[in-house]
Amino acid sequence: MLSKAWERRRARYDFVVVGSGYGGAITAARLANAPLNPAPSVCLLERGREWEVGRFPDRLEEVVAAQRSVANPSGLYELLTYRDISVIQGSGLGGTSLINANVAIVPDEETFEKQG
Repeated sequence: MLSKAWERRRARYDFVVVGSGYGGAITAARLANAPLNPAPSVCLLERGREWEVGRFPDRLEEVVAAQRSVANPSGLYELLTYRDISVIQGSGLGGTSLINANVAIVPDEETFEKQG
């Protein structure tokens, strides 16, 4: 496990990073590994829990049960709907990167050749 129990937190940190998605995780890692003397203390806060590899919901009933709500504040999935947009976001150590399955589209070669 990467996370620590809330009770083990320090009273003070040099840096506090809120959110452990792509941006937060990289920021926290760079701060923690910065060549500073003394080494900075870094706290990475996330509103969800740590999901162990192999423990992600993979059946429909598990996905529904893992929805974040008042009754399930550490749920993995949160669906926000607004008039013009709907957003699904992850809640847990890793942020939304937990639920996008590292999906990336490889662009066609001609995409790189287009001029704006």
